[in-house]
Amino acid sequence: MNFSDFKNSGNVLSKEQMSGVKGGGTCGYKGADGTIICGISKEGALFMLTEKGDRWCCDSCGTSSYCGK
Repeated sequence: MNFSDFKNSGNVLSKEQMSGVKGGGTCGYKGADGTIICGISKEGALFMLTEKGDRWCCDSCGTSSYCGK
């Protein structure tokens, strides 16, 4: 789903639809030790990467197991 799909629509998007919108928004991080931080900048997520097994997301956060639904 793209922004143009709902740009001038009078309809309100559901939570499920919002999680499918690509671009913009914030990023997240999940450390190998279980630490989860959502709603941070891309730079912040990349800065947190220190160990093998750490993960990060931005556009895909809505479908991630740690920052998704």
